[in-house]
Amino acid sequence: MILEASAIGSIALELLIEGKKFTVHSIFEKGWNIIDCNGELIFLGTDENGTFPFGILLDQQTKQTVRAGITAGDTFIVRNHRLSHSRFDIQFDHAKMLPLNMDFEHANINKLKENMQQISFESYESTDFELARVSELIHKLQDSSENVEADFRYFIGRGQGLTPTGDDILVGILYGHFIHPFIAPNHLETLANLIKEPLTTTVSQRFLTCAIKGLFSSKITKLQYDSSLESMKSLIKVGSSSGKDTLYGICMTLKKE
Repeated sequence: MILEASAIGSIALELLIEGKKFTVHSIFEKGWNIIDCNGELIFLGTDENGTFPFGILLDQQTKQTVRAGITAGDTFIVRNHRLSHSRFDIQFDHAKMLPLNMDFEHANINKLKENMQQISFESYESTDFELARVSELIHKLQDSSENVEADFRYFIGRGQGLTPTGDDILVGILYGHFIHPFIAPNHLETLANLIKEPLTTTVSQRFLTCAIKGLFSSKITKLQYDSSLESMKSLIKVGSSSGKDTLYGICMTLKKE
């Protein structure tokens, strides 16, 4: 059975080298992750949680067909512009390219700040990521003379799930940086080096690696075109808490001044 991918991200396309083998890493309601021998990860699924630079977009029917026929550990091999499984092939050579949406200068920062005031982040005060701790990190990131390695190590991998809370907050902080730059370059380098260590999940490592390069999911980048409360609520719906954790990081970054 030959199935068609709808669209593909630039990072995913670069990884789809003829003959390369991928293994099914994790399966969700909205799609699944595959991983190669170097730990490079691709998401395949629908856009309910947004689209990703490392993603392959499938329509609902294709996603359901494939998801019903795979299990963790299954193999996909790249052959003739297809991801071949023992039961079906996913063809990607006709797929559209997903936009990177790196035009951060379009963000209406004042409007974002205004609408974020309508969202409560009080629940974080009883967690490992209370306002004072996040504020301290953001303050240090602005000063190149600060040593932030210990702070990063506190956040990276802290929390539950495939994308722990600390990582999602860092992704939000990085997005806040790209729409209004403030992080000293040496601190970005420190974070990039730490992410190479086995400090968090493979999935979260992928999101953080992309975020450092200014690559984010479409649910996040939508904020630079549409700063409405509705767009923020759409982001909040991502995952059990990932979307809100990310928005918390963005909000704390925009409140730094």
